[in-house]
Amino acid sequence: MELHCDTCARVRIFEKPACADHPRATCPDRACTACGAAIVVAPVIMLIDRRPRVILRRAA
Repeated sequence: MELHCDTCARVRIFEKPACADHPRATCPDRACTACGAAIVVAPVIMLIDRRPRVILRRAA
């Protein structure tokens, strides 16, 4: 994957580094193959509306 590296100030190839501290098999982060600078990718956070739903019923 090619991304812009701030350290190199150029477009470089980024790869997934191997890491043992992440719960999945691979890290979501990427590392520049030229200088080793890392890009930390934050997980997507879903906001859920936790208010109780109001159910409207017709009067009988």
